[in-house]
Amino acid sequence: MANDSGIRDRTETRAAKQREREIAGALAWQDHEAEQRAIEERTQRLRAQRLAREAEKG
Repeated sequence: MANDSGIRDRTETRAAKQREREIAGALAWQDHEAEQRAIEERTQRLRAQRLAREAEKG
């Protein structure tokens, strides 16, 4: 019976570690997506500024 308890403990520990990895991965992915959105927004803003300058020049 003690062996069953040890197996259960290891299984629970493994499952908890897996959940932690999944959460960390999801957070990292959210950070990545936020950074990509920020880059895209800056790119669009700078492109609009460049096009406006070029339109002023004629």
